[in-house]
Amino acid sequence: MDSLDSPFVIEINGKPVAKISNETPTKTQAKIEAGADAAVLTLKEGRLQSGDWLLGRNKTENRSMLPKQVLWFKLGEDGVTPDNTSQVLPVEAHKDGEEYKLTFKGAPLTEAEGNVFADIMGESQASVVIKFQ
Repeated sequence: MDSLDSPFVIEINGKPVAKISNETPTKTQAKIEAGADAAVLTLKEGRLQSGDWLLGRNKTENRSMLPKQVLWFKLGEDGVTPDNTSQVLPVEAHKDGEEYKLTFKGAPLTEAEGNVFADIMGESQASVVIKFQ
């Protein structure tokens, strides 16, 4: 499914995806931080959004089989507008029992040294939890 009815936060290995500051440069890699303000997200029509920012994989990423960066894209910058989000790959939600799992162009989330990635090989053992607000 490409939409969820309620806002939520994402935790990876018990740490939330951190809220991004409006002073941050566009196309900034998402981070997880214990004790950080969590980014409250909505998923609508494949767009994962928090305030003026979209969270996702870049359409023009490298072609290696390594995990791919999950980035914050500022709306209104670099051609990313509410009507033109083609630079950001869509996100999908899948219900797994009582929980939801997010995939970023088919890849689940993982983290390394506090940075958020999409694990295209599916080898990560990261615990990813969606917490509805």
